Amino acid sequence: MAIVEQLQIKDYRTKSGVKQDIQLSYQVFGKELHSAPIVMVNHALTGNSNVTGPGGWWSTLIGDKKCIDTQKYTILCFNIPGNGHDKFVIDNYKDFVAADMASIFLLGLEKLGIKNLFAIIGGSLGGGIAWEMAVLRPNLTTHLIPVASDWKSTDWLIANCQIQEQFLVNSKQPVHDARMHAMLCYRTPESFKERFKRSTNEELQVFNVESWLTHHGTKLQERFQLSAYKLMNQLLKTIDVTRDGEEKFIALQNSDTNIHIVGVDSDLFFTAKENKDTFKQIAQANSNVTYGEIQSLHGHDAFLIEFGQLEKLLDGIFNTNEKTGKPKVLKFGGKSLSNGEGLEHVLELISDKVASGAHISVVLSAREKATDQLETMLEKAAKGIDYFADFETFEKYQQHTYKNVDLSTEFKGLAKLYEGVSLLGDYSAKIKDEVLAYGELIAAKLITKLLIGKGVKAAFVDARTFLITDASFGDAKVFEKPSKEKLTSIIEALPVDTVPVITGFIAATEDGQTTTLGRNGSNYSAALLANFLDAEELQNYTHVDGIFTANPDYVKEAKRLSHLSYAEANELANFGATILHAKTIIPLIEKNIPLRILNTFNNDSEGTLISAKSSKEGIKSLSVIEDVALINLEGRGLLGKVGIDARIFKTLEANAISVSIISQGSSERGIGLVVKRNKAQQAKEALENEFAGDFKSKDINMIKVVAEVSVISIVGQDLSTFHKPYNALIKNQITPLLFNNTVSGKNVSLVVKKEDLTKALNVMHGQIFGISKKVNLAIFGHGNVGGTLIDQILKSTKTIAKRKGIDLRVFAIANSKKVVLNADGVSKNWKSELKTKGQSYKQKDIFEFAKTYHLENLIAVDNTASVDFVAHYFDFVENGFDMVSSNKIANTLGFDYYQLLREELAKNQKQYLYETNVGAGLPLIDTIKLLHLSGENITRINGVFSGSLSYIFNTFSEVDASFSSILKDAMHRGYTEPDPREDLSGNDVGRKLLILARELDLRNEFTDINIENLIPDSLQTVDTDFFMNNLEVLDEKFNQIKKNQKPNNVLRYVGDLHGNLQKEKGVLDVKLVSVPKTSALGQVKGSDSIIEIYTESYGENPLVIQGAGAGAAVTARGVFGDILRIADKG
Repeated sequence: MAIVEQLQIKDYRTKSGVKQDIQLSYQVFGKELHSAPIVMVNHALTGNSNVTGPGGWWSTLIGDKKCIDTQKYTILCFNIPGNGHDKFVIDNYKDFVAADMASIFLLGLEKLGIKNLFAIIGGSLGGGIAWEMAVLRPNLTTHLIPVASDWKSTDWLIANCQIQEQFLVNSKQPVHDARMHAMLCYRTPESFKERFKRSTNEELQVFNVESWLTHHGTKLQERFQLSAYKLMNQLLKTIDVTRDGEEKFIALQNSDTNIHIVGVDSDLFFTAKENKDTFKQIAQANSNVTYGEIQSLHGHDAFLIEFGQLEKLLDGIFNTNEKTGKPKVLKFGGKSLSNGEGLEHVLELISDKVASGAHISVVLSAREKATDQLETMLEKAAKGIDYFADFETFEKYQQHTYKNVDLSTEFKGLAKLYEGVSLLGDYSAKIKDEVLAYGELIAAKLITKLLIGKGVKAAFVDARTFLITDASFGDAKVFEKPSKEKLTSIIEALPVDTVPVITGFIAATEDGQTTTLGRNGSNYSAALLANFLDAEELQNYTHVDGIFTANPDYVKEAKRLSHLSYAEANELANFGATILHAKTIIPLIEKNIPLRILNTFNNDSEGTLISAKSSKEGIKSLSVIEDVALINLEGRGLLGKVGIDARIFKTLEANAISVSIISQGSSERGIGLVVKRNKAQQAKEALENEFAGDFKSKDINMIKVVAEVSVISIVGQDLSTFHKPYNALIKNQITPLLFNNTVSGKNVSLVVKKEDLTKALNVMHGQIFGISKKVNLAIFGHGNVGGTLIDQILKSTKTIAKRKGIDLRVFAIANSKKVVLNADGVSKNWKSELKTKGQSYKQKDIFEFAKTYHLENLIAVDNTASVDFVAHYFDFVENGFDMVSSNKIANTLGFDYYQLLREELAKNQKQYLYETNVGAGLPLIDTIKLLHLSGENITRINGVFSGSLSYIFNTFSEVDASFSSILKDAMHRGYTEPDPREDLSGNDVGRKLLILARELDLRNEFTDINIENLIPDSLQTVDTDFFMNNLEVLDEKFNQIKKNQKPNNVLRYVGDLHGNLQKEKGVLDVKLVSVPKTSALGQVKGSDSIIEIYTESYGENPLVIQGAGAGAAVTARGVFGDILRIADKG
């Protein structure tokens, strides 16, 4: 027996404010202190620190190679001060509450240098003190195990403690009589009945129950002091972790402590219902909680009697590294059981597990789409429609090539049911359940026979033989206790190493009528089976690799979630995750059974593990609910009217219509409801009947149904950052029809049009999970600038994706006649693809293509010089495209068009960038916008705007060569337009100057510009070829101009915006001038542009912007920059 050791705690102040010296004694068993994980045991009311070894009150549970193994753990147990075991007495028992003992124990741990515990386990009062300790120090222990206890004393418990108090204060034999009364609370009437059977003690001439109670009273009186009993009773009465408020209890709920509540189904002291309520309360906040129950008629004392059951409940906590011997439950879904590859995989998988010695049970859904097919045939039979061809197809598929498996009984039974329904012209919910049950029966019988054929010992188990439910056909409620007892008997009766193959989804009433378990019924069956068998794990085999951040069928970039907590899985289930259902999770949580979602068709996938463990950062996932409709109820007269929502819900409830989402304005002028699509019309009609009087009084304007909608829920999305995905939706022209968030602010649901579902999911998924944002480009014009731009983009995509998180895809390349389209982006061979695969098109074809492939973040890039294409800008904006353009025409058409385009952009929240319109790659427009928006008064803009003309006149001024030869050289270098008259006419410079004027909110038109055209009248209207063949005509004119200059002057073709720029219009001049070589304009070299910006603040010292103003590469890079600015901002 371990030595009882002492600690002294000086001047302890109780919760009531009394100071007192405390003697705290303890015993240590097993491994030496600080050499192994520490398990702290708190004793019950009449217990003590001697928990194991000779005379140890819990030695069947704790000891060498026992459940809590003293070879693995250090066992520490304090005596509750005043319990008399160490002769220390507390007479002022009323000054103490349970929290005081928890505080004293914590001080004891501190004195022993113990900062963390592996587990605190306590029964009855000891469990209550364990709760109090955990609340005071939420991260003290890895595991908290209150057994037959709770975190508070209930009214019933307090009442019994009050009666105990009366015995202890007033009785002549206080300990004796109090103990006799207490034994009635510790046991149950059933326990007494089984033990005593009204038998008598002939010698004493009393009933045996009387003799037994007297004995217990006498025994305790001999070993227990009155002061100790009074104190223990006071402590039992005062368990309450929320005494000082709920904050600390909430902190415990949110901590990493694993809480394992163990109740007793027959406990009259700390009732099982109270324990389950505690479990549910904590489970809502944290998944690190389990509930296990001892089944016994012995009541509260069962935790000291039913050691086998208690050991089973605790084994997973204290023996995690050893094989448990528990079975694994394998559940296979319909697609896994499809003919061919699916079924072969399932048979192989089960065979391999059996061969490896695994202990398994199998639960099956109906094969492939059997349930839907059975229901369709039922509907046809009821309506008198021929269903025989369907039945023949069904039978052929289910039987397949397995002629040696006799399914004739099932097919005959099914045919008989259909025949009856066909004759009656109707069917009940009870008949429907009988029909649907055949899907699972056929599957389980077939797989059982096939497994036997492969040498596996398998036994067909019809779940209706053990799964007992009420008579709620279609969604029956399971009676768990009798179901578990029946299943246990069936499993125990099976030969050794036999694999039970059990039907999912179906059950039966007590009188044998077939029922079904509703949506996700097979998964629920499997979860219940795992619970009843105390399974090591439930493995749910599906056709996907686990649970993803979004449905991979919609979002290619969806990521598999490797791990989820029960709470997180429950959230996903509540918001429509198809693999999960909320009721499936609950039986697993109760026994802390992990659920693993696996792929039948992919052995390499680790799947998704769902367990009590929670990731600190939490999870986020997008789930979808389809087959729903939105009902909008609107009425201006409802403002301030009480009870509208109550009437709505009462009406829908009366019609058995459930509402999945509701969103309501605070004024009640509009309410949106989401219901099942097949119930929408019924709901509308019911509401119209209910509000008929309100229609007459015009309080309600309308009730309408929007049928084609879907619900997207973002689980784990904090509202504080929801603006990012929401703004991304708006940018992509997806406006949610309804918005709803949970009270926690951690889950958001949106209703969108069904046609927008895929695009909406991809847009939000990219934003939420930081996946490279897809930006889809349609590029029009692939000449010098356009072709260079495409090559620049394709060359830079990987770098941009890595550096900026932007996935640029050129999905369309077009000229005026043909387009090549590719939703995944064109390749580097786009030129040959355009030639060989290009097809004629209209703009609407591109819009339809983008819509069909749900392309997001659309940008149209105009590298043409086409007036006709500019006319389509409005169409692009209306269809969700941002615009980038090197084409100046749109900004230099009539001012009315200019304004309308910007209004359209604002209305659709789209951007239009055109930095290259004026200075190729120079940041000129941005600079002027910034100055203007900041309130700076710009007084003049003057400069060389054309890189082409800059090169021509720079060279002409410096070199002794003819003007025509220099012009040809410029054309050869790609500096000019294909027809250089576009440059020489001055129109290009004029447009650039007009664009800058309009950036200053001036209302100038192109006709207001004074342009000096450099082309002789005789060559202005001739065709291009004629002009190109007669360039020498220009030489004489420009030689003369050059000759007439002042010394040290050079020629420059400039644009000049001046006059009073605060008025409606400015003065715009475009002309050839001669300037000193030493001036800013005179020093420009090559094809550089230079622009001087004069402002009030800068005075006579202009802000000068100078750089390359021409060339395909420079302009293309400028367009690329505009694309990236939109992509980055959006």
